[in-house]
Amino acid sequence: MPVSSRCLELLREVSAEILEAQRPIRVLRAIAWDESVEQAFFASGARELPRPEYRVPDIAGSLERFRALKARVMGENALERFLRETCESFATAARMLAAVGTRDFYFHSVEIYGRPASLTADRRTTNLDLARHFAEVVDGLAGAAAIPSPADEQTLSAEEVAPLLERRFESFFVGTTIKVEVVDGIAAKAVAGVDGVRLQRGARFAPRDVAQLEFHEGHVHVATALNGRAQPLMPFVGYPSPRTTATQEGLAVLTEFMTQSTSIERMRRLSDRTLAIKMAEDGADFRELYRFFLSHGHAEDAAYDCARRVCRGGLVAGGAPFTKDVCYLDGLLRVTNFMRVALVKGHVELVRLFFAGKIGLDDVPLFGRLLREGLVKEPQYLPAWAQDLSYLTAFMSYSAFLGDCDLTVERRRYEDLIAHAEDDLL
Repeated sequence: MPVSSRCLELLREVSAEILEAQRPIRVLRAIAWDESVEQAFFASGARELPRPEYRVPDIAGSLERFRALKARVMGENALERFLRETCESFATAARMLAAVGTRDFYFHSVEIYGRPASLTADRRTTNLDLARHFAEVVDGLAGAAAIPSPADEQTLSAEEVAPLLERRFESFFVGTTIKVEVVDGIAAKAVAGVDGVRLQRGARFAPRDVAQLEFHEGHVHVATALNGRAQPLMPFVGYPSPRTTATQEGLAVLTEFMTQSTSIERMRRLSDRTLAIKMAEDGADFRELYRFFLSHGHAEDAAYDCARRVCRGGLVAGGAPFTKDVCYLDGLLRVTNFMRVALVKGHVELVRLFFAGKIGLDDVPLFGRLLREGLVKEPQYLPAWAQDLSYLTAFMSYSAFLGDCDLTVERRRYEDLIAHAEDDLL
């Protein structure tokens, strides 16, 4: 049954209002820490708690607009549910920003992103279980023989990386200029926006770091922004909605795997962040988190950055972290499993729709229907791995088969086989 003329007109009107109302709600920008906070922390010998100051824009008007918009889309059809959930997500983000620096910030963060104890897609495993699993695997590998990665031993300056990334983006974003700038005053080594990437002056990047920026930030975050803005009826999906964060980050991490740009260090970092959020929930302050990351092999600047990610917007003294970073592993699991099911069942067209804009996993089937009705455009910018559906279907079919296997007995046999091989040599 096609979309009714009433729903279509409502979609046009509400979409235009969402696009305007969401503009002041930029969560990561509002809770960013100034460079001077890091300087003061290290000047104290890492003994004093950071004292970040936040410049939160006036979002009261946006909050009221989203409340009113939500009341206009109370129908139970898929399109109105999508619009209603989007409005509620932005309203919750506005309430979270209004509570920056308080314990309430944490409660709103959990409502949007979840927390370590939140259940993953199987409704049995938690985000913390997933993080501990990755940590156990990574620690097992790290404790064994060194894993050679000669390319990562070399580093490039930000000034060297900028033109390199611009050339790579130029070949992917044909017809669109994506700027890469080297700037002062950003707290992280690299910050991606919808139109480009900023690199911290003085930072150095391994070749794998550059690849992660190219594929994670460029081929996913920038691409979904541009594809979303090009949507004729819903250009607001070109801007980040809090409810889509897990899908967007999961898609980006999956892209790292599909492009061989991830690493054991990267997976350790993602799992450690979830573990650190749990520590902060239990009362660990910024200094304890910083020392935790140091003890897990992170360099001082990386340990600071990871601890900052956990504490920004909440309480540096502990008890109220920012929980966004649980989304990476949780989103990876959900996106991968969705694609496994969709491809095995023959719904290959749904893969590319993940890139139609900044949408959530639950929105993908809806966008498939809207595409068939001519209300959604095909994404212009699509990573190579998402275009090679022959390989992707084969890979996901194999992955689905492995997921159905009970490897408990087989694992014990192989563990014994490896152990006995060592014994037989004595």
